[in-house]
Amino acid sequence: MKKYISVFLLTFTLISCKTKQAIAPLADESMSVKRVVENYNQKQLDFKTLHIKGNTKYGILNPSIDLRIKKDEVILASIRVPIAGTIIKAKVTPEEVSYYNNLENEYFEGDFDFLSNWLGTQLDFQKLQNLLLGRTLDNPERENLQFAIEKNLYKLYSDRKNLSKAYYFESETFNLKKQFVEQKQQNRSASIEYGNYKSVEGNLLPFVILIKSLNDNSSNEFKVDFKTIEVNTEISFPYQIPDGYKEIQID
Repeated sequence: MKKYISVFLLTFTLISCKTKQAIAPLADESMSVKRVVENYNQKQLDFKTLHIKGNTKYGILNPSIDLRIKKDEVILASIRVPIAGTIIKAKVTPEEVSYYNNLENEYFEGDFDFLSNWLGTQLDFQKLQNLLLGRTLDNPERENLQFAIEKNLYKLYSDRKNLSKAYYFESETFNLKKQFVEQKQQNRSASIEYGNYKSVEGNLLPFVILIKSLNDNSSNEFKVDFKTIEVNTEISFPYQIPDGYKEIQID
């Protein structure tokens, strides 16, 4: 259950598409890191709030999810199953990660370490928000990246002694297709794939996300399918840990 809770807090999406798609133009070999980043940065997100509803899949579990985001301030997530209703609720701010579990009558309040351990890379609020919205975990303008073309995608990457990173962009749209980070000495890595981008009130957002993580000898895969995304609607962020719940510690 602890593993599932940390997965749930990340709130991701995967859907498979069986229809035939048009063949994308060949990637431009004259492209560069600077030009790829410039094109990617033209797709900045402009919103105050997002209200996202969808379904998740983790192992044999297929609950629904309600995700509310107030940009740069708070992320509130509720996970539900048809019979039991809300089983887990979580609130994330730049200062704290908190959740309570209605199945086991317990709660957690702490930092981002246990999410970082599950994902296989260090997280903070901004990185988590970026991860959910199809944005690079870090700002590529501030990184020393190299350029390559791989499977008709523009790849921007760095490979240092203990840390490897790679961002993959579609050659036609410059949408982020995949990002990968590996901490070699800790044997930790995370691969995040995106798809089914749609424009919602001028914001290009992925409705498909797949995360695969490795932390030492433990591997995880998490899928979510966002069904609806509402932008700048009036939404509340109700969160209160029920009385009598037991506080737990997570290493």
